Amino acid sequence: MVEIKPFRALRPKAEFISTISCLPYDVVSRKEAADVLKMFPDSFLKVVKPESTVPIQKNLSPHGLAKIAARNLNNLKKRNIMVAEQEPCFYIYQQSSGSYQRTGIVTCLSVKDYQKGLIKKHEKIRIKTWQERVQHIQVTRAHTGCALIFYRSDSCIEEMIQKEMSIRNLIYDFVSDDGVRNCCWRINQDAVIIALKNAFRNIHSLYIADGHHRIAAAAEVNQVESRERKSTKGSDGEYAYFPAVLIPDHQINILGYHRLIKNIHGFSPDCFLQKLGKKFKVEKMTSNQPFLPFKKHEFGMNLADQWYQLSIIDNELKESKSMIDQLDVSILQNQIINPLLSIINSQESRKINFIGGKDVLSKLSKNLRQGTNIVFTLYPTSVNEVMKVADNRGIMPPKSTWFEPKLRSGIFVHLF
Repeated sequence: MVEIKPFRALRPKAEFISTISCLPYDVVSRKEAADVLKMFPDSFLKVVKPESTVPIQKNLSPHGLAKIAARNLNNLKKRNIMVAEQEPCFYIYQQSSGSYQRTGIVTCLSVKDYQKGLIKKHEKIRIKTWQERVQHIQVTRAHTGCALIFYRSDSCIEEMIQKEMSIRNLIYDFVSDDGVRNCCWRINQDAVIIALKNAFRNIHSLYIADGHHRIAAAAEVNQVESRERKSTKGSDGEYAYFPAVLIPDHQINILGYHRLIKNIHGFSPDCFLQKLGKKFKVEKMTSNQPFLPFKKHEFGMNLADQWYQLSIIDNELKESKSMIDQLDVSILQNQIINPLLSIINSQESRKINFIGGKDVLSKLSKNLRQGTNIVFTLYPTSVNEVMKVADNRGIMPPKSTWFEPKLRSGIFVHLF
C-alpha cells in the first residue's frame, strides 16, 4: 500500500512559467546553464544549478553552493514570481512530444515507504552527488525537483485523471525549450483527493525512473531533521516527504544510453575487430551510416570512422541465469569495455562518456569529430527489465536508462 500526500507547492505565476522552468540539474552542464541564465535571468537553473551563477574559476563547497541556491530561491519568493499554494493539492502533469504523451499525478511520497522498499530503486547512487543533494535540500529547506516514478498501470487511476483533466482549467500550458508541451492542472477538491489516495492504496510498488539521488538525499535529511527536532513523530513532518510525478508504466519512454570511449587501449583497429569476433558477429555497414540497434542483444559501433553492427553469437551470454547479466549494458561492459578496454568502473572512469536522449545521432557525430575513438550504440533497456531488476532488489550498471522527456524543474517545489 503506497501513501500519496497532497502538498502546498511553491510554483511560478502563470506569466513566468516558460522562463522559470528548466531541465533537471543533472542533464545540463555548468556552461549550458550559464548561457540560459544570460537570456532568462530568473530561470530556475540558478536554484538547481547554482554554480552556473558564479565565475567558472570559482569553485565553492556544496554548502556554499546550497547557500547561493537558497538565496536565489528566496529572491523568487520575495518578488512574488513564485508563490506558495494556499491549500494542499495534487496536480496533473502532462508532457507531449510528437506522437508521444504521458500524464501523471504530482504528489508527495513518504520517505518511510522508500525505506520499507515500496519505492524501488534500480540504480547505485554516487556518494559525492548524494552529499551535494543533501546539502542542497537542507540549506534551501526545499525539494526543488520532482522525482519521476512509475507504477503498474491501473485503469481506475487513469480514468480518474482523465476525468479531472476534462473538467478543470489548465494552470500551465507552455512549450519548453526542448520542444515539449507541458500542461498542468490543479486538484484541490477534498473528495477527489481522498479518492486518489484510496486508489493508490491498491498500488503495491512504485519504481524510480529519475531521481535516485534526490530520494536518497531526502531520506537522509528526514533522519537529520528528526534527530535535531528530537521528535518521536518525525515521519509526520513535511521533511519526511518528497515530491514526485507518478506515471503508469505503459507511458514510460526509455531511450538508448550510448557509450563513447576515448581510446582503444593500444589495439590497432584490425586487432580490436579480431578480438570482438570471438563473441560477436561483426558486420561492416556498407553505407557507413550511424547504426542504432533495432532489437535486444544488438549493438552499433563506430571504430576508426567506420560503422559496424555487432550481434551476439555466444548463446551463453543471452541465456545467463542472472537477469542483470542478460542486460545489453551488462554484456557490453562485461565482454568489451572491461576486458578489452580496461575500464572497470564506468561510473568513475574518465576514459568513457555517455550520451542519451533525443537527437543522439548528431551528438555522436559531433563527438566523433572531436576525437572520440569508439562509439557503442545500444538498444534501450525495457520498462519490464527495470521492474524485474528492482523487484529483485538488483542494481543495474551505471547509465542503463535514459528516460525521455525530462521533467521540468521549477514548476512544483516542496517546502518544509
